Amino acid sequence: MTSPVEVVFLGTGTSSSVPHIDCITAHAIPGSSQRPPCRTCLSTIDGSAEGKKNIRRNTSMVVRMPGKQGSVTVLVDCGKNFQAAAMQWFPQFGLRKIDAVLITHAHADAVNGLDDLRAWTLSSRIQPHVDIYTSEATYQDIKRMFPYLVSKEFASGGGLIPEFVWHVCIDNAIPFEINDTSIMVTPFLVHHGRLFTKPSSVPTPSLEVSAAQLTLGDPPADLETKETPIEDVIQPYMCFAFRIQEDLVYLSDCGAIPDEAWSSLHPASGRQLPVCILDCLHLRSHPSHFGLEQSIAAARKIGAKRTYLVGFSHELAHDEYVTIGEVVGGAEHPPKSHRE
Repeated sequence: MTSPVEVVFLGTGTSSSVPHIDCITAHAIPGSSQRPPCRTCLSTIDGSAEGKKNIRRNTSMVVRMPGKQGSVTVLVDCGKNFQAAAMQWFPQFGLRKIDAVLITHAHADAVNGLDDLRAWTLSSRIQPHVDIYTSEATYQDIKRMFPYLVSKEFASGGGLIPEFVWHVCIDNAIPFEINDTSIMVTPFLVHHGRLFTKPSSVPTPSLEVSAAQLTLGDPPADLETKETPIEDVIQPYMCFAFRIQEDLVYLSDCGAIPDEAWSSLHPASGRQLPVCILDCLHLRSHPSHFGLEQSIAAARKIGAKRTYLVGFSHELAHDEYVTIGEVVGGAEHPPKSHRE
């Protein structure tokens, strides 16, 4: 009997996580905020079972699936909340060794927990090293942000740093194998907002003084400048999504799926995708994340047997998203058993 593919969500929230510190401190200090109390955030500190469902760490997951030599554990993204998530969920689900880490992009909620992987590799307590899979662009960003994670020569203090083996092999629409496990991953690029590196205009000098008008000893003329607008060409920030085998697709940070990505998104065999994990920041659209309407449209087009939404902010509570999902799925609301 084939072992099942297991997915453990380490987090389903935004980079800011839920609860928001401003929401729970406003509750603690009356009159410190003009906004109404945040039901979602406050529920996380009331001790209720429902409130625990509203705790949302940085979006990340662990996939445990059968490989060539046995079970393989793959971590996708390692953000700011990774250590807290691992402390909670690894013991509960019998997780320990990490066979590979896949990185979608170089934002803080995807990479700022990499240093915490030292707990796995110091003195080989769990394993001698962790294999990290990334694109060239993301690797260069990590190298700039955390040089000691890439080159030990930049380590300081006691030099106790995580031991990584870097696999800079993630490229658009080019499948790769995780080590020698027979597990194939197909990466593909999606839009995750835009780059903001271009100035809106360039000041240009306007000096209209002929040589004949100038004589030695004249004071320098005042320079007048005018702004010449630059054509606004939006350059999207690209983030990787992954199809792991033909079992699941992971689209954690996505504001748009470009046309060329769809061929990589669907299994080559033509079979229906079992699981899709899809970005959904909140009800409204957003430049770098799907809003609910976009998520629903994408989910219907992808047509997976099951779709899980992740990346939530704090505007809606868990039970409200459950209700929305049931209504979108065609369930009656309120259910007949709950009607007067």
